[in-house]
Amino acid sequence: MTLRKTFLICFIFSFLTSMAQNGKVRGFIIGESGNKVNGVNLSLISLNNQLEDRAVSKENGSFSFGEVPYGFYTLLFGNGDIEDFMTIEVNKASVDLNVYLKEHKVVLDNIEIFSQSKKEQIETSGFAVSVVNLDKMAVQSIQTNDLLDRTAGVKIRQDGGLGSRINYNINGLSGRSIKIFIDGIPANNFGGSFSLNSIPPSSIERIEVYKGVVPAGLSQDALGGAINIILKQKRTNTLNVSGSYGSFNTSQFNTNGSYRADNGFTVNGTAFYNNSDNNYRVYGPHIKFKDKDGKISYPENGAKRFHDGYWSYGAKVDVGFTDVKWADKFFIGGILSKNEKEIQHGSTMENVYGDRFTKQKSNVLTMNYAKKDLLIEGLEFKLDLSYSDLSRQVIDTVGNQYDWSGKPIRDAKGNIIKYTKGAEVASQKTLEINEDQTYGVRANIAYEFIDNNTFIMNYFYNKFVRDVSDELQPKGIELLRNNRDLEKNILALAYENLSFDGRLRTNVFFKRYDQKAVSREPYRDQNLPLQGSLYKERKFTQNINHNGYGMALSYRVVPKVFVLASGEKAIRMPSEYELFGNNSENLQAAFSLEPEKSTNFNIGFNVGPYVFNDHSISLNATFFYRDTKGMIRESIDSRGIYTQYENLDDVLSKGVDAELTYSFRNKLMFNFSVSKFDVLFNTKYDKKGAPYLYYKMQIRNEPSFKFNANLSYAFTDLFVKGSSLNVYYNIYYVKKFLRNWSNIGGTNLDEIPTQYPNDLGFAYQLPNKKTTISFDAKNIFNQRLYDNFGLQKPGKAFYAKVTHSFF
Repeated sequence: MTLRKTFLICFIFSFLTSMAQNGKVRGFIIGESGNKVNGVNLSLISLNNQLEDRAVSKENGSFSFGEVPYGFYTLLFGNGDIEDFMTIEVNKASVDLNVYLKEHKVVLDNIEIFSQSKKEQIETSGFAVSVVNLDKMAVQSIQTNDLLDRTAGVKIRQDGGLGSRINYNINGLSGRSIKIFIDGIPANNFGGSFSLNSIPPSSIERIEVYKGVVPAGLSQDALGGAINIILKQKRTNTLNVSGSYGSFNTSQFNTNGSYRADNGFTVNGTAFYNNSDNNYRVYGPHIKFKDKDGKISYPENGAKRFHDGYWSYGAKVDVGFTDVKWADKFFIGGILSKNEKEIQHGSTMENVYGDRFTKQKSNVLTMNYAKKDLLIEGLEFKLDLSYSDLSRQVIDTVGNQYDWSGKPIRDAKGNIIKYTKGAEVASQKTLEINEDQTYGVRANIAYEFIDNNTFIMNYFYNKFVRDVSDELQPKGIELLRNNRDLEKNILALAYENLSFDGRLRTNVFFKRYDQKAVSREPYRDQNLPLQGSLYKERKFTQNINHNGYGMALSYRVVPKVFVLASGEKAIRMPSEYELFGNNSENLQAAFSLEPEKSTNFNIGFNVGPYVFNDHSISLNATFFYRDTKGMIRESIDSRGIYTQYENLDDVLSKGVDAELTYSFRNKLMFNFSVSKFDVLFNTKYDKKGAPYLYYKMQIRNEPSFKFNANLSYAFTDLFVKGSSLNVYYNIYYVKKFLRNWSNIGGTNLDEIPTQYPNDLGFAYQLPNKKTTISFDAKNIFNQRLYDNFGLQKPGKAFYAKVTHSFF
């Protein structure tokens, strides 16, 4: 018998023997403080990348896999932000492991395996991106937008209290230039009732903030950046509830949970309720009373908002399968949500309302499918389908004139003074209803055709249809078509390469943008005789076709030191909101809007986290440059009632943001972020050759400098053994900025003053590790806070919250 035959027989015998033998893998997950960690997800992957088995660590930290064929496997395990892997060999009846779970490394017996957390993986992908983890903050009485506002480069612009309109600003670019996603799907597909304004932090796993250049996987026309909200989708059985109450009669309740059967059947759900009177006190020259003789007085102690209430509720349920042979994830889901909002004033605080309000409800159907190694190894496929039906109504039928006393203004005879048009805002009484239907398709294919070489294709289709009706309109107008249509197609192609032993990551992408907008609006022709046809239809059509492209690079200089760079020629098409307006927010249509175009560059670095004994420190910074043509910006009319979007000529944005994080023994935590961004009007002459007076000036109503500092400390075994107390203090600073161009108008009203609110709070966890009681004090020094066009935000406020996890 030849040596070759002998070897072959031995190999076959060994192979068959190994196939016939099975072993058990078991062990414990142990945390940094020596405690047993439950709820950690584990997956056992074979050498051909097939999922063999999965498990979840129990209450005592134990886990086990039974009947595992002999051989080598990859063990994946993670808990929240921590995702690690290691190779194990099953070569006996029982393999016992002790796995020590740490934030940045895993110790298996005497072998250390270093890995990146999910947050670090995203932040070193080459794009300028920050990741906000919400695990530790979910128990606080704090809004999701407040947490985002602490992120370097991000400024949340809000018109008032809970439920008020919000505008997101990333490195000086704002409005619809910043796209919001929920699990990679455009948030406007879900309706306004289910948004960052209403989704509680406890339902969110993390938030990814892309600054400027946006990857092809988020295939939208995001010129200034994107915010991607990743909702919790546990593969375990969980149920959490929370409730909070605080100032201005603000109450919020939330529950979220998940269930997974052994056959992969999975249910994820979340429900919420929000309510607030928003009756905080406001001050300033617009706060005035008017008596029956027409005399104006200014209250020394300001006045309370009296018509600014907000409530919303909603639920999201996904039913399907996870981690089965035919799908990693398959869900059919639905969202039901509703809200109601009183309208206190117009675009400024000068025009006061007391009866105008809006209603909104949305019904959404979704389907999500994802599978790795579909048909062939290395091919990943994702498909997301959505349909939403959103109904929005504006009710403005009373027409009483109000002042800030909260009462209608009366004449000398005691009669209520009314607007001659019969409504507080509209040209006539209105019960206008906007019926918005949105159809969305997102398909993503990623194929690693050669090791470390991946091709990505992402297709996005969105169709928006709005039908407008108003039973108070003349019958002749109601009979005519009154609708708005917008159809959008975006194709993104990308190629990603890893080279130099994984140290250099290169991502090159191309995007194709196509959009068609059509508006049919009835109107009364005043030039026709009464016996003629008084009502006609005005039609508007716009077609946009553009290409964009870019590149992102990430290079690991040494372990934990990355240099990042990205650039993009970006296009942003006018949205349905900007083109068609929104009567419920006093926003007028702007059919003449053109797409904005920008050349974006980012360069930065990520250092750390470095661990020295009990200390950990990390630092990142990004320098950015944006040359934008035709920037779409919101402007306000001379009466301070309506706003409308307009194209500015050229705008140059440049600046830097940085973030420093330090921790000591995982007890003392300090985070400091700072942002400096100059957004300058960059057109010297108008179309007639006349020089612009505000050339090279900061554009109006735009802050240019902010920083945030957050300090927290965790106490253990306080009052009762096994309990923990986390205390935090937060300082937020925004430098003063001008509401108008710096050379137009006077001072006082035109300046938004420097603001630096201070927040204080604590969260106390009971020894059962299931119940947490928290208290938050916002703006503890009661500083007057202002934002969009000088609108005042809430002053000092207090909130308490209880969170309980059943399992």
